Amino acid sequence: MLVAVEPPAHTDHEESLFPWPPFARMMLAQAAHAAGDALVAVALAGTLFFSVSTDQARTHVGLYLLLTMTPFALLSPVVGPLLDRWRGSYRVAIFLAMIGRGVLAFLMASRTKDLTLYPLAFGSLVLSRTHGISRGALVPDVLPEGRTLVSVNARLSIVSVAAGTLFALPGAGLQKLFGPGVTLRFAGIVYIAGAVIAAGLTTPGRSSRREPSTEKHSHKLLAPRLLAGGIATSWSRAALGFVVFLLAFALRDVGENVKSFGLVLAAAGGGSFVGSLLVARARAALRESAIMLGSLIGIAVVCFILATHFNLRAAVIIAGVAGIGTTAARLSFDALVQKDAPEEVRARTFARYETIFQLCWVAGAGAATAIHFGPETGLRTVGLICVAGVVFAVRTATARAPARKQSP
Repeated sequence: MLVAVEPPAHTDHEESLFPWPPFARMMLAQAAHAAGDALVAVALAGTLFFSVSTDQARTHVGLYLLLTMTPFALLSPVVGPLLDRWRGSYRVAIFLAMIGRGVLAFLMASRTKDLTLYPLAFGSLVLSRTHGISRGALVPDVLPEGRTLVSVNARLSIVSVAAGTLFALPGAGLQKLFGPGVTLRFAGIVYIAGAVIAAGLTTPGRSSRREPSTEKHSHKLLAPRLLAGGIATSWSRAALGFVVFLLAFALRDVGENVKSFGLVLAAAGGGSFVGSLLVARARAALRESAIMLGSLIGIAVVCFILATHFNLRAAVIIAGVAGIGTTAARLSFDALVQKDAPEEVRARTFARYETIFQLCWVAGAGAATAIHFGPETGLRTVGLICVAGVVFAVRTATARAPARKQSP
C-alpha cells in the first residue's frame, strides 16, 4: 500500500518528459514571468502615463491603482483556500496563469487606446497575483537539499530581477520605436514561452485532497513574529508604492520621458538584484526581523539625504536603494511564512498578507498620485513612512512578548 503512493516512481516519469529538477523549472518559469511583467509595465507606463498630460496621467494612474487592488478581493477568500485544497494545485495554477497572461497581453496589444484595456489589465493582475501566491506556497515542496528557505527565495528573486532588468530596457526601446502594441505582443510571447517551461510543474505528485485547516493552524497565522514581520513589510510596500509614483511624476516635472522612467525601473531592478544577493548573507548573521527593520531604516536615510538634491541621478539612486530594501524585507518575510504556516493553509496565508501588502502599496502610490508632492517634500514623506514602519513593527513585537511569556 505504501509502494502504491510512493512519489519517486512519478518523479522518474516526470523527469523523462521534462529533464530539469523541479526547482530549476521553477526558476526558468519565474524568469519568464518577471520578463513579461517588465515588458507589460513599460508598455502600460507609456500608454497610461507618458503619452498624456499630467492631469490625465494622474486620472489614468488612479484608475489603474484601483484595478491593482480589486484582484485581492478574490485572492484571500477564494483563490487561497482553493489552492490549499488539493496537492498539485500550486503547480497547475502557475502554468494556467502564464498561459492566461500571454493571451491577455496579445489582447491588450490591440486595445492600448481603448477603455477595454482596463478590464484586460485587471485580468492580467489577477493571474499575476495567483502566480505569486502559488510560487510562494510551492517553494517548500521543491526546496533543494541543503538549502535554506531564505537562500532559495533569494535565488528566485535574483532570477526574477535579472530577467526583468534585461527586458526592461529593450522594452523601453520597443516602446519608443514601435509603440506599446509591439511591446505587449513581445510580452505575450515571453509568457507563452514561460508556460511551456512551466508545463513540467503542472504534473502533480499526488492529486488527493489535503487535510482541512484547523483552529490550531489558524492561530499560527497570528504568531508574533509573523505579525511584526507583516507590519514591517507592509510599510516597506507603502514606501515603495509612494516612491515609484513620486519619481515618475517628479521626472515628468523636470522634462524627462519614458526612457528615463525605464532607467529608474532598471535601477530598481538592479537594487532588487543586490538585495537578493545580500539577504542570504545577512541571514547568516541576523534574524529575519532585523533584516526587515534594517531595510526600512536604509531607505529612510537615503531619502532624507537626497531630498534636497533631486535629479535623474538621485532618482536612480533612490530607486536602487528602495529595490534593495523592499526585496530584502520581502524575502525575509516569505521565509517566515514558508517556515511557520502549515501546508494546509500556506496559500491562504500568502494570499492574506499579499492583500495587505497590496493595499499598502496602493495607498502609498495613491497618495503620491492624488497629491502633487514636490521632490523634497515627497522624499521626506517616504522617509517618515519608513520610520513609522520601524516604530509600529517594534511596538508589535515587544507588546506581544509579555503575553507570550505569561501563557502556560
